[in-house]
Amino acid sequence: MFSNNVTQIPVEYTTGDCNVKINIAFGEGKDSEHFTESERKRYTENYNIEVYESGEGDTYMKGFRVITNEGPLVINLRNISIISKDDNYNDYAIGFAVDNSVPEYVSERSTIPFNIERDGTLWTIPANDYNDYKFDQNPNADYQWVAKRALDADYEPTQEELELGMEKTSESTGLIFITLMVFKKPKVIEPTRGVTRGVTRGVTRGVTRGGDQMESDAARFGYGNKASSSSKVSNFEYAENTERYVLPVRLRINKKSEKSDINCSQHLKGANLNALKRQTMAVPF
Repeated sequence: MFSNNVTQIPVEYTTGDCNVKINIAFGEGKDSEHFTESERKRYTENYNIEVYESGEGDTYMKGFRVITNEGPLVINLRNISIISKDDNYNDYAIGFAVDNSVPEYVSERSTIPFNIERDGTLWTIPANDYNDYKFDQNPNADYQWVAKRALDADYEPTQEELELGMEKTSESTGLIFITLMVFKKPKVIEPTRGVTRGVTRGVTRGVTRGGDQMESDAARFGYGNKASSSSKVSNFEYAENTERYVLPVRLRINKKSEKSDINCSQHLKGANLNALKRQTMAVPF
């Protein structure tokens, strides 16, 4: 049942001896064909997030529905805190990746799903520095994340449309899955200079807007135009005895959103074909 509206999803859980806290927000990106990496991920207003709650006590559950515009999607990770109860010798990082199907892994230390083809790999983002980190694709990926209106539920895509990544609408259409993992590396001890500030701060909760559900259309999520992000090899390693957390989030399209002509392919084969079509022309007679 619908509960309230927020501007970010506060995630908090304990795994191994680590207490993990992170806030996740969403915003409207810009087309990589026309904007640089920093420009395309810059936005000023978070998308509205509808919170749904069900059950009580041991049966209590919570879910989230993000109301987006059509076009590139940016995910903002902020206030990342990973605090170990017993470990003062390591720095920590959060592993982060996005998929449009439920990812399955061989083991807790695996970073790449075995059941789906992911565009890119997995980010490792330093914790406890309280910076904002914005992404519109996985690291080493080829395409931007894009949200668009879903097809009518009774529409049957043609074989050609399916090959280009068009998606027949179903209950799973518009779902994204955010994988979170814990990583660490040995702490570099530097000489003390002046006063050392504590790194533990309170996590900012999503601002409650109250109000009613927004009018929205069913969404689909996929791969848009070619894009690349600056990334480097991580020196963090999987934190033993911790478990990954996969957060499902439903996307919906704001009724007031203008339509976008950016491609949205459900799979990489379709994204590749669309990219090839855009780069091919008929030679003049």
